[in-house]
Amino acid sequence: MSVQAFILVHIRAGKIVPVIERLTRLPGVKEAYPITGNYDAIIKAEVNDLKDVHQVMIDRIHQIDGVTDTSTHIVLQ
Repeated sequence: MSVQAFILVHIRAGKIVPVIERLTRLPGVKEAYPITGNYDAIIKAEVNDLKDVHQVMIDRIHQIDGVTDTSTHIVLQ
């Protein structure tokens, strides 16, 4: 059974387009879109387990130049 998560991303000004392009190429990321509101982008991720959610966050998303903060929300059902 896979784990799905929605990840909200703060992105430094002027970096939204290149960051979204990089996010869409990450393993585990199914969709990524720019949004309005308090965050700049939303990601839909699907991975094998919670450990993989952490790996997507720390090892991949936070390493992208322009990403300044994230908020992860695990799908319960």
